[in-house]
Amino acid sequence: MYKVLIVDDEKNIRERLVTSFPWNETGFQVIGSASDGQKALELIEQHVPHVVLTDIRMPEMNGLELAKAIQETYPHIKVLILSAYDDFKYAQDAIRFGVKGYLLKPVMKDEIVDVMSGLAIELKKDEEIEYGKKIGIPGAREESMLIDLVKGENVNQYDEPWLRDYMRIIVCSFGKWFEKDLGLFIRSFITERTMVYWKESHTPVLFYGNQLVLFAHDTRPISKYDLKGRLEDYFELLKASIMSGFGKECELSISVGNMIKEPDQISTSFNQAVYAISYRYFDDHHSILFYQDLLVAGSDEHAKEQANEHLNIIMDRLMQSVLSRQNNEISSSLRDFFDAVEQGKRLKIEEIRIAFSEVILSLPLKAKEKGLPMPSLDKKQALEFIHAAHSLGDLKKWLKQTIERILDAPVEESDKNRYVQLAKQHVHNRYSEKITLEDMAGQLFIHPAYFSSIFKKETGHNFIDYVNEVRVRKAVELLKHNDCKIKDISVMVGFPTHSYFNKIFKKVMGVKPLVFRSNHTC
Repeated sequence: MYKVLIVDDEKNIRERLVTSFPWNETGFQVIGSASDGQKALELIEQHVPHVVLTDIRMPEMNGLELAKAIQETYPHIKVLILSAYDDFKYAQDAIRFGVKGYLLKPVMKDEIVDVMSGLAIELKKDEEIEYGKKIGIPGAREESMLIDLVKGENVNQYDEPWLRDYMRIIVCSFGKWFEKDLGLFIRSFITERTMVYWKESHTPVLFYGNQLVLFAHDTRPISKYDLKGRLEDYFELLKASIMSGFGKECELSISVGNMIKEPDQISTSFNQAVYAISYRYFDDHHSILFYQDLLVAGSDEHAKEQANEHLNIIMDRLMQSVLSRQNNEISSSLRDFFDAVEQGKRLKIEEIRIAFSEVILSLPLKAKEKGLPMPSLDKKQALEFIHAAHSLGDLKKWLKQTIERILDAPVEESDKNRYVQLAKQHVHNRYSEKITLEDMAGQLFIHPAYFSSIFKKETGHNFIDYVNEVRVRKAVELLKHNDCKIKDISVMVGFPTHSYFNKIFKKVMGVKPLVFRSNHTC
């Protein structure tokens, strides 16, 4: 069993990863967990894990600082990033620190299985190579060299002529059929087909983890357009060969790092290609992705804000067209919506999921506002699909089909929603306790976004505003008929801090608690 350390400052996520994920299935055991990078380094020193799975944003020492420290002191430890912050600026730092993979919150079980199984195979391969070098197995030195190059280790000891060429690292990533160890026969089959195809260019080939790595090199600079045609032909050949040899369809993604000239930059091109794989979500065909194309994502906050405003307008137009059943307008709005969510890959994957969720959750509410009939939707099933979809292409196809079913289905009258009454009752009974929108939605077994929408529609208030108003009303009673200190009253009615209590009280009542008590006591 290989050892993994979990690092995340969110306790519920950390505990869920430790206890709910079947680590044994991927060949790992959890040796501990930490809430920040500093505590993680202490555990690393004690247990020396094989893999560290870490969030990016944490107190004391964040995930990128942790990755850098690990690279400097424990270069053999593989670091895996887990974060909701999948913008390009984080990736650039992570690539420099040799991060092995990227998982975006909310993470799905099969995504972790895929990455961790691959890392287990890499670790096994490292052990096999070291053993092979010791006993002199033919080919072990070359394979060891290629592994060192992608890891950025011992680079100066190799002097092969092709290392003086221009180079791009190509990574081929296989789908669910290859989720676990490919097996020697399948790996040999793929390697053989690959070596035959790239024979003329003498391209070295390495199976590392569940990924096939190609070292494309040439005495002349290698542009994207030099490679694209060859990769497209190779892509089709490999898929056809797998279908012919094994009778199974294989999801295949090919990603390409930037061109480099020096051997010590090979690991950077490799890590760029690995990062580019995470963007296969945006590719309808899971085909060929170049890291250089991701630069358009950038970090222009003003442009992103404008894009989000445009997306909101398009979403409203789409929902209005569905409710009015204007087929031509629906087709046009769908196209505009799909274009808007892609928008140069500026949106994070989670933001895309939220946009699709909002369309589905808001449609019934907007229908009710307008007094229009609307067929019922299985919201739980819809949200599960949105978060489990492996690509934007799958999501686009699903939304189109869902809207078609809405238009074709016999319309039923919506049942009166009782969630709001249950939530209000809970607030009046538990106002002194910690109450969040997410916890309330969890107790009602509905999605937080859906609960927030229906609560505001029924009451005219945001849920947290309603909770605070109930607490203030309870505080008013205590201020009138109780001699307790105002600070103690704020705690009694559930406010986390005295300053926050003062702020909300004045917002609701127009005066601060002290003034209110002075005006209502003899």
